[in-house]
Amino acid sequence: MRTEPLIRRALVSTAALLAVTALGAAIALPAQAAAALPAQAAAPAPATRAGSPAATADKAATLDAAKKLTTARIDGRLAMLKVSGVAIRNAARLTDAHQAALQKIIDADLAGLTELRAKVAAETTVEAVRADARSMVEDYRVYLLVRPQVHLTVAADVESAALTRLRDAHGKLAEAVAAAKAAGRDVGDAEAKLAHLKAELDAVDLAGVADTLLAVEPGPDAAAIRTKTGAARAAVRAARTHLRAALADAKAVRDILKP
Repeated sequence: MRTEPLIRRALVSTAALLAVTALGAAIALPAQAAAALPAQAAAPAPATRAGSPAATADKAATLDAAKKLTTARIDGRLAMLKVSGVAIRNAARLTDAHQAALQKIIDADLAGLTELRAKVAAETTVEAVRADARSMVEDYRVYLLVRPQVHLTVAADVESAALTRLRDAHGKLAEAVAAAKAAGRDVGDAEAKLAHLKAELDAVDLAGVADTLLAVEPGPDAAAIRTKTGAARAAVRAARTHLRAALADAKAVRDILKP
C-alpha cells in the first residue's frame, strides 16, 4: 500500500525519539551535600595557647582546607553547568524558547559561581567560607534543580515531538484501515488497536510541564524544590509510558494491514 513507507518511517523515527527521552526522565539525583563544611575543616583545632605559633598554624591550615574543599565543590558545579550547556545546544528537539531559558539559567549560574569562587579564595575566616559554601548550594541548586531542569525539559520536548509524529501516524493508519475496510477486508482488530492508540495519545499530558519547571527558583527549601522537580519527572515518565503503548499499537495496526 502507498502509505506503508510513510507509516514505517514515522514509527521508526518515533521509536528513536522515545529511546532518547528515557534517559532524561530516568536520571536520579544524588543526595545534596550539606552546605556546612565537613568536621575536619570546620571543627576547631585542638586546644593550644591563643596567639602561639601552633595556634596560628592550625588556624591557617583549617582555613586553607575549608577554602580548598569549597573551591572543589564549586568547580564540580561549574563543570556540570558547562556540560549542560553543551547538552542543550545539541538537543535537536528542544524548542527555541526552552533552549533560551535554559541557557539564561546556565549563563547566570556560571557567572555567579565563578564570582563566588574568587570570593572564597579571598576569605580570611572559616566562618566566611562556610557562608560561601551555603550560598553555593542554596543560591544555585545546580544538582537539585538545574540538572533536572535541563534533562526533563529536553525529555518533555522530545516527547512532544514524538506525540506529534504519532498523531500523524494515527491519521495515516486510520486512512489505511478505512481503505482496507472499503476493499472488503476484516479490519476489526485493526480498528480496536487504532482506538486504543488514540486513547493513549489523548492521555499524554505535557502541557506546561517544561515551562512550570523552568520557573522554579533556587532557595533554601530543598524539599519544595524536590516536590516540583518530582512532579515534572512523573509527568515525563507517564507521557513516555503512554507514547510507548501508542507506538506498539501503531506497529500492530501496520502489521495487521500488511497483505
